[in-house]
Amino acid sequence: MSEAELRAEIDHHDRVRDVVATMRESTVARLEKFEADFVESKQNRFAHDGGPDHNMGQAMAKRGEERLRKLADRDVPMFFGRLWFDSGADYHVGRLHVAHESDRSQPLVVDWRAPVAERFYRASVHAPQDVIRRRRFGFNGSTLTGFEDEDLRLGQDGGSDALAAEIERPRTGPMRDIVATIQPEQDELIRRGLDTTLCVQGAPGTGKTAVGLHRAAWLLYSFPDRLTRSGMLVVGPNENFLTYISEVLPALGERSVWQVTVDQLTGAADAPGRDRPEVSLVKHDARMAEACRRAVWNHRGHVEDRLVALHDGIRMALSVDYLTNAIDRVVTTRHTWEAGRKALEQAVMHGFERQFEERTRRSADGRTRAAIKRHPSVKEFFDTVWPRLTAKQVLRKLGTDEAFRAEICAGLLTAEETELLQAGKRSAKPSAADILLLDEVQAQLRPIEPEQTYAHIVVDEAQDLSPMQCRAVARRNGARSMTVLGDLAQGTTPWAAADWRTQMAHLGHDDAEHTELTTGYRVPAAIIELGNRVLPHLGVSVSPARSIRPGGTVDVIGSDDVVTATADAVERALLDEGLVGVIAPDDLVDSVRAVLPAGDRVELVASGLAKGLEYDHVVLVEPADVVLATDEGLARPDVGLRHLYVALTRAVSRLTIVHARPLPAELDDANAVAPAVASRH
Repeated sequence: MSEAELRAEIDHHDRVRDVVATMRESTVARLEKFEADFVESKQNRFAHDGGPDHNMGQAMAKRGEERLRKLADRDVPMFFGRLWFDSGADYHVGRLHVAHESDRSQPLVVDWRAPVAERFYRASVHAPQDVIRRRRFGFNGSTLTGFEDEDLRLGQDGGSDALAAEIERPRTGPMRDIVATIQPEQDELIRRGLDTTLCVQGAPGTGKTAVGLHRAAWLLYSFPDRLTRSGMLVVGPNENFLTYISEVLPALGERSVWQVTVDQLTGAADAPGRDRPEVSLVKHDARMAEACRRAVWNHRGHVEDRLVALHDGIRMALSVDYLTNAIDRVVTTRHTWEAGRKALEQAVMHGFERQFEERTRRSADGRTRAAIKRHPSVKEFFDTVWPRLTAKQVLRKLGTDEAFRAEICAGLLTAEETELLQAGKRSAKPSAADILLLDEVQAQLRPIEPEQTYAHIVVDEAQDLSPMQCRAVARRNGARSMTVLGDLAQGTTPWAAADWRTQMAHLGHDDAEHTELTTGYRVPAAIIELGNRVLPHLGVSVSPARSIRPGGTVDVIGSDDVVTATADAVERALLDEGLVGVIAPDDLVDSVRAVLPAGDRVELVASGLAKGLEYDHVVLVEPADVVLATDEGLARPDVGLRHLYVALTRAVSRLTIVHARPLPAELDDANAVAPAVASRH
């Protein structure tokens, strides 16, 4: 690295920042001019003049605000890489496309999502893709401090110190983008087309969440028309996780994506009631989808007699066979109850209209059709055979009508399970699971509104969704395109998925492409190996992770006063750079919180909410109590160990385990044989 080249790159970076500032000022100026013209046209009008175009005004304001957000002055590098091609062309690669207003044909920086930038991530000695040299830059904040080159013609490929330094850079807050460190296998997944549904099984530290979010950003860049119309949705496991990932897409220039939990998506987050654990388990079961379908369609009545109507002295009748055949056709061709009723109404009215026209030799007009439809016998027929229904009405009947409930659940649920669906008093408040059942019933009554659907949905920690939650998400995927991310080993809900093919079927994508990420980039070898010792005890078939990062430290501290020992461990952890996460079982959270220092470098999280998070240094409190964890009061033989597996794999540099009780056998055995584990009492 010569001083002259470094100076040239620093000058280029300064020039790019100046151009972005000019672009920002130009955008502000255009917005101010448009606003002034808009106000002028609004104020200086004559009596019969048309008013200003408010829709255009709103569109311009929205576009300008989005542009300003993308051009916001942030303490991030303007670019992170550079490519030279054998054609003589070269490009700087960054988070945002930057070009002079006067010459847009020669960009100063190309967006990392542009096709040409793909080769920054994919080119190698064995497949150079016309790339002769690749440069990675080092930054301190937004200050360029150095660079490192790989000459692919000379076999210089991989082993980048700059790349390793960026991967290992200490954390300072919420999750950040990995756009500068995307690996070839990650990039291949990120750039899969919108019509491809991906299911990514990823071990801890393999970057599956980052892959999903960067794929979202790439899709928004590559398919703006389709995604602007129908939108994109990110579904996460809890609010803690959503806060953690909240800055990734904005940092990549995308702020239009709605990020929610599945309960927020369905409205279950606001449910005032609460079920007993065993009741909740039944209501989340996949068999409840069929129960909801039966509960709606079993309202269909039987034709006992012909249907007679009288209008203008003309007596008309439809036979039992005609009505039965019409109902049979509707049942086989219509997928929702309300569509079925409408089709049956059309069939009945067609029969009556034909008879009316044959007998009167004149066409039935709107007044005639309305009169026939209002005839008492016709109204009674529909109320009996195909009544109007509401989701609340159907679900209430399922919970309160014993005979109806027994009929619906026969051969589907056991007698004990059927009894658990019995509702209490009529005023009982609906639970979160009830809201899911209402959503399922509503889908049987009528299709979901198009404005409630999304062209692409990213589902993270998908292994924890119940079958009924999966179906609720699937209904909102109008274009049938998803990115599904998770780790079966980290499934900690009572209904956690046992395999991905079944889970993807619940999500409406049994034809999804499946892939498994096993290479860890952030979590070091010592910590990954400790987690892998727990993996065989979790009851799932997934591959163990391997880390490209050697080292990492694991420190085990035994103490009779676990709270004080935790405070001491945190104090020592703060001597090093980075974010410290304290993971504790629920019953110790309040006690630990009372002794932690104030400041934004320490975060305390209950063990049940640690999934998906990442810290430079983790202090894990009392693993034995973490293993005793049960989800919603439902004991499972493996769920506690899964919580432990999650907690063990949140650290990207250092892990301290503090305990007073004996360590779980899986950790105790590892403590005796793993050289990276230091034990102190």
